Amino acid sequence: MDFNLPGENDPRRVEVRNWFKAHPKATYPQMAKQGYTVPHWPRPWGLEADPELQLIIDEETKRAGIVPPHTYSPIATNQCGQSLLTHATNELRQELLPPAIACEQRWCMLFSEPSGGSDLGSLRTTARRDGDHYIINGQKIWNSMADKAQIGVVIVRTNPDVPKHKGLSIFLIDMKTPGVDVRPIMDMTGEEPEYNEVFLTDVRVPAKRMLGKEGDGWRIVMEQLQTERMGMTNPGAVWGFGPTARELILGLIQTDKIKDPVVRDEAAKIYVEGELLRLLTYRNLSNRINGKPPGLEANIGKMVASPHGQRMSDLAKRTQGPAGMIEQPEVLPLPDKDYGLFANWDYSYWFGVAATLGVGTQEILKNSVAERVLGLPRDLDPTAGVPYKEVARPQLKAAG
Repeated sequence: MDFNLPGENDPRRVEVRNWFKAHPKATYPQMAKQGYTVPHWPRPWGLEADPELQLIIDEETKRAGIVPPHTYSPIATNQCGQSLLTHATNELRQELLPPAIACEQRWCMLFSEPSGGSDLGSLRTTARRDGDHYIINGQKIWNSMADKAQIGVVIVRTNPDVPKHKGLSIFLIDMKTPGVDVRPIMDMTGEEPEYNEVFLTDVRVPAKRMLGKEGDGWRIVMEQLQTERMGMTNPGAVWGFGPTARELILGLIQTDKIKDPVVRDEAAKIYVEGELLRLLTYRNLSNRINGKPPGLEANIGKMVASPHGQRMSDLAKRTQGPAGMIEQPEVLPLPDKDYGLFANWDYSYWFGVAATLGVGTQEILKNSVAERVLGLPRDLDPTAGVPYKEVARPQLKAAG
C-alpha cells in the first residue's frame, strides 16, 4: 500500500502551490480567508479538507517558507479552537474564532496545577458566580505560551458539592484581565522559556465566556487533550516537532556513523518506530476529518512517540561523540531546511526529558490504554461519588 503523499503534479497540490506563488508573502489572515489555516475545519472556517489535502496544504505552506499555523498557534488552531465548533454559543464563536484562525490571537491552556500532579480532576482553582460574571482564584503551572497568548483556556471548579470530575467548567479568559499574573519558568535548554506559571487572583470573567455548560469541563477537556495528543503522535523528536528518524538516518549515513553495527541496529529500531508513528498519524487524521471524534488511540500514539523522540535524540548525541558537547550543527548534519530550535539536536536532547511528563505521564497513559482500550480492570477509586469538598477537606487542612 502506498502511504506517500500525492505527487508534484497532483491537481490539488498544483492549485495550492500556485496560490502561494500568487501570494509570495502570504500572511496568516490571507491564509485564513483561503481556508488554509484550518483546512480540516468545516466551512466557513476551513475547507472540510480530507487527510491528503490537509497534508498537501501543510507541505506547501512549509515550502513557501511559512511557519504552519498549527505550529505558530497550536492551541487556537488545533487543540482547543475546535471545541468552540461544538460547545460554544454562536456569539462566542463569532467573537473568538476569526482572530484565532487568522493567528491574530494566540491561545494557551491553563490546566495543570502545582498540587495536582497528573490528577487534573483534583484541581483547586475555583470560579464563583457573581451576577453576570465569575470570579476566578487559583494557580496554574507548566503553561506553554502563556506569556505570549491573548486568550487562556482555563478549567476551574465551579461546584465543590459534587464528585471532583463533575464540578468542573471551562472559560476562555482575556490574559490581560486584571489579576492574571504570568511568570516564565527558566529551564535547562538555555533557550527562551517554554513554560510559565500563572496566578489568578480575583479574575472577573463574563459568564458568556464559559465554554459549554457549567459542569461540562471534564468532558470537554478530555476531548481537547486527545486532540493535542494526536498532534504528538507525529514522528518528530519532541511532541511531533523537529527532526524525524528518517532525517537522523540520513545524518548517520553522511557521517559514516551507520557503519557501526551497534549504531545501525539501534537506528533500525528507531526508524521502524518512526514509520509506525507516521502511519498512525495518517490514520488519526483520517478518523478526525471523517467525523470521528478524537479517540483513545491518541493515548497510544503519544505513549509511543514521547520515548521514541528521547531515544532518537539520545542516539544522535551519542554518535556525535565529544564534538557533540560543542554547538556544531555539522557534527551530525540535517537536511537544509529551517528547524528553528531543533537545528543541531541539542534542544531536543535537553527538552526531551519533559516529553514523557507533559500532557499525561507515561504511567497515566498506560493506565488509560490498559483500562479503556484493553478492557483490563480499573483501579479502585475510594473518592468516586464523594463530593469534592469532602475529599479536599483533609488536604486543605494538612496544607494549612
